[in-house]
Amino acid sequence: MNDTQSLTEKRNLSVLFGQGTFSTTAWTMANPSVVLTYLAISLELPVLLAGMLVTFGQAACLMTAIFATPIAAQRPQKKRDLAATDIVLAVAFAVALAAAAFGTPLVVGICFVFVILVVKATSEYQAIITAGFYGEVLNSRSRTLLMYSVMTLGGIVTGTLAWSAHRAFFDDPPFDRHVVLVTIGVACFVVASAVILLVREFERVARETPASVDKAVHKFSIAAQTSEAIDNLRLLIGMQWFRRYLRVRLALLTVELSIPFYAILAALAHHTSPKGLAALILSSATALIVSGPLWGLVGTKSTRTVMTAGASLAALAGAILVANFFYPVIDSPYIHAIALFIVTVAVRGVSTARYLYFMDVAPEEYAVIGIGVSKVVVRTVGIALSFAMASVAHLQHVIWAILALALINAITAALTYRTAGNPDTKTQLI
Repeated sequence: MNDTQSLTEKRNLSVLFGQGTFSTTAWTMANPSVVLTYLAISLELPVLLAGMLVTFGQAACLMTAIFATPIAAQRPQKKRDLAATDIVLAVAFAVALAAAAFGTPLVVGICFVFVILVVKATSEYQAIITAGFYGEVLNSRSRTLLMYSVMTLGGIVTGTLAWSAHRAFFDDPPFDRHVVLVTIGVACFVVASAVILLVREFERVARETPASVDKAVHKFSIAAQTSEAIDNLRLLIGMQWFRRYLRVRLALLTVELSIPFYAILAALAHHTSPKGLAALILSSATALIVSGPLWGLVGTKSTRTVMTAGASLAALAGAILVANFFYPVIDSPYIHAIALFIVTVAVRGVSTARYLYFMDVAPEEYAVIGIGVSKVVVRTVGIALSFAMASVAHLQHVIWAILALALINAITAALTYRTAGNPDTKTQLI
């Protein structure tokens, strides 16, 4: 890297610190797993619909993982795409707020399903293109520094804004206060969109011609992508390293699925409270502040420890909610905020550690298709599992879905500890 590129990278890192902080704040203030499920229950929509939002989200991510990856890989101006995705996310959440404020229950339900499909598809595309974008404008050390730093900075900013809004609108009706919190998230998406346009992409990105992109898009077809995904799965499933990683990845799925069902329980208990959603957002922000240094310290020693601890924490959070439900000790939003704090720390650790574990075991030539194929498999299982949990929550009570997830997470902790051992050399795992 020459001096000009080095200076450009330092400037890019500074810009991305700001953009990443605003983006993290936006995602925490308007987290669909918490906010949309909470608002759905607050507006007295069926529990089945609130749970099915998770299923619809998994389906949107599955379609994006299959069909959008080749398009994202060929985009010559990735920062423009990232800016556009932030605007799409802002508009989607604004539509959800408008529907919640002025729509009938039927309109609200339809809009929430539409919004979750758009948000999840957009966020999945954003995640895919961000990986390539960071690889082009930052080196490995800068990417690591950025990832952990914006987690902590975003948590601090989110906590400050959420607490300020909580105090400023303390006397307003609960729903109005919920709207204020999500509106702050929408504004942060817009700011993040503007800031990322300040990033300077290196010349090698600019030299990608529209003709090459047009050619790639011209070759794209649903049948071809589906066939390619099946062929890649057949290829990778015969490799030991991929089977090991896939077992770990599937086992950890229930950790990530826990958050929306915890939010449903919190909404059922406290949706009329002025502290309900604010308490959940503040707990998520605090979890971000803790997660960065905690998992950064533990993860440098062992990714297996992080994944095992994350699954154990998720099981602990579920056990706390189940115990307090049947034997109430704390009748306030704070017990749910504590549980959400614990599971958010768990999800942050697990999501980072499984990525690092994959990079440890995956041969370089199979890294890209390995990520894509694993996403397709996990999203497919996630659709079935989330539908089952939503059905249990609707037919019985959401506490039984939480109990099931807690038990699975406890088993996951043991399974992850056994399966995700110190990886052998990559050649031995093929």
